[in-house]
Amino acid sequence: MKKIKYIIFLLALSSCNKYLGTVDPDYTPTNEVTEILSDPDKNNLVLDVEFGDIIFPKAVNSSLDINTLEIEKIININQNSVINFLNEKIIISQDKAVYLIDKNNQNKFEYKLNLRKDEKAISIFEFKGDIHLLTNRSRIFVINSQNIIELADYDIFINIAPIVLDKNLLLFNVFGEIYDVKLDDYSISKKDNFTLKPGISIKSNIFQDNTYSYYLFNSGTLLTFDKNNFDYYNNYILEDLNILTSLDEFSELVDSPFSHNENLYFLDRSGKIAVYNPISSDIFWELDTNDTILSYLFSNDGYLILMTLNKIHFISDKGNIIYSYSHNKDLPISIFNIQGNIYLISDQGISKLNLIDKREDIIYKHKFSNNLEIFFQDQIIYLKDNKSLFKLSE
Repeated sequence: MKKIKYIIFLLALSSCNKYLGTVDPDYTPTNEVTEILSDPDKNNLVLDVEFGDIIFPKAVNSSLDINTLEIEKIININQNSVINFLNEKIIISQDKAVYLIDKNNQNKFEYKLNLRKDEKAISIFEFKGDIHLLTNRSRIFVINSQNIIELADYDIFINIAPIVLDKNLLLFNVFGEIYDVKLDDYSISKKDNFTLKPGISIKSNIFQDNTYSYYLFNSGTLLTFDKNNFDYYNNYILEDLNILTSLDEFSELVDSPFSHNENLYFLDRSGKIAVYNPISSDIFWELDTNDTILSYLFSNDGYLILMTLNKIHFISDKGNIIYSYSHNKDLPISIFNIQGNIYLISDQGISKLNLIDKREDIIYKHKFSNNLEIFFQDQIIYLKDNKSLFKLSE
């Protein structure tokens, strides 16, 4: 009888589809996304969460109302154009010209910029009330009355925008060198070196925690500075994360890591997310959306909103996907939030997402190009793509 019971047990064990036994010592756990709402048309889940005010990547005026806005083209530009908003003016570079547009009456002034071959403006900033421009050949110009005057020529090749401080510029050349420019007398000195990692050039934000400021030289090279004096620290935060993560390597960051509740949020273009404490070296949570991340929003209540090639995910501060929406856009570009509503920008225009009815209400039909930038100025939204600068206002 015992032999019969033993044979039955072996047969049951061999037919079981669950693993029973010990885990191999070299076993590596993985954390993959379970798609809660894979098909919104066949699922009754709705998003019933007040996710708070958006604070990253850019804070938005909570009183801004887009329902009454209209879209207007301001000026034709190109993909290398740089824009800034200073002294109630919009300053735009375009090839060898600089335009100043008054935001109130739309008067436009044009200045000629004496650029060399393959030289272009990469930054526009203000110092002591004057508008300055920096080129990729590290030349500094100032707009003085009716002219643009060259103030300095450092003959250093740079391909990303500098860090603009109160009285200093931090320049980063293509060989991994950091230079400090004192704007009071335009003197320059070498500050430090950093190790270059493979990556693509992106327009990185500068985010801070209690101690450090974070900036991406490229999508794979994270630079860390002292929050107060901007001394460079070679602290290997990204390298430490890659040692500890159970996911694949974080090597193509969407933006600089931002801080919330003493944790840093790392978003990788491939779809990976890690919430990492750099002091304790603990990973609070991590997951893999298995889809390319194109745009993100983060609220003061700890909610992360991701737009991927196929979906928009709403993720809680504990790393749970509480809702997923299939946007069905062939070329999604970006998302933004106004008064608790999510707006999606694609090559077809701007759509307001109705998450309860699971539909998209098209507000503006327009063919935007990639590399879109969004600027929030009081009650006005500006959109810059590779061809034009647009204004959304009443």
